[in-house]
Amino acid sequence: MSSSSTSVSIIIAVKNNGIDLYTTMESLKVSQTTLPYEVIIVDEGSIDGCCDFLMNYRFDQPFQRIKGEPGTSARNLGAAHAKGDYLIFSGSHLYYDDGWMERLLEPLMQGQADAVSPAFEKSERSTAPASKEVGGMIGLLRRYPIQRADQNLDIPWLSWECFAVGRSTFREMEGLVDGFFGKDVETAEFSLRLWLQGRTCQIVPDVTLMQVFRQNFPYDNSREMWGVDLLTLANLHFGDELTSVCREQVNQAFGEELLEAEQLSPLALARKEKFASLRKHDAAWMFERFGVHWKS
Repeated sequence: MSSSSTSVSIIIAVKNNGIDLYTTMESLKVSQTTLPYEVIIVDEGSIDGCCDFLMNYRFDQPFQRIKGEPGTSARNLGAAHAKGDYLIFSGSHLYYDDGWMERLLEPLMQGQADAVSPAFEKSERSTAPASKEVGGMIGLLRRYPIQRADQNLDIPWLSWECFAVGRSTFREMEGLVDGFFGKDVETAEFSLRLWLQGRTCQIVPDVTLMQVFRQNFPYDNSREMWGVDLLTLANLHFGDELTSVCREQVNQAFGEELLEAEQLSPLALARKEKFASLRKHDAAWMFERFGVHWKS
């Protein structure tokens, strides 16, 4: 792996992340790597001052802070400013070890996968209370990693906490779909689209990032908007039967009012026809491949 000709852009979207962003940047600062990289921080309207320290922050690599735009994926905005050959989309509560970047990107550089995610370990120092578990299809989309022994390192969807992709691949896929509230479903949609268009997603078990969860205020409730996100994903990629399953879960959780409101993102649905024209497989194929039992 040549470090002289390869560059990386690390994109971190934040919103009211308290001290998390600072500790993540400090961990990134001291982790050793041979790859030149930049950090792009997309502030999605934080009001807790979590990005204020960046004004006078000392960091050995280039970094910039940009302002998020409502309705537009923060990670798409970051990617639009990126100069690296590879993009790493990262959460703001991670700790890195030496050489993690090289090991994570190795399958991409060797042409073994089109997008990758690492393994994770939750720190005992985490103080945030566990979030409420949701079952059904949304629970499947949030489960990571899902692996089958006969699929080697292949996984159906990447982790929204951290995933890497070549910038050229990201552009060919036309980036992430704008309009999702939660990054979990946003990432699941991108992963699903990669598979449906004949590409691959893999886990890199040799890289384990530490997660430290803290209770931050104001509370970010974007993941609680999963009803709209799930309906958008279903309308983009699922057939009638699976879409009906998703609608029933949304109806049970939020009532018919959400279904009748048609609050589906026009930005997302405008891309539906093009996605269908590029599809080499359907969603049922991918679920069967990974043994994902969405009917139960």
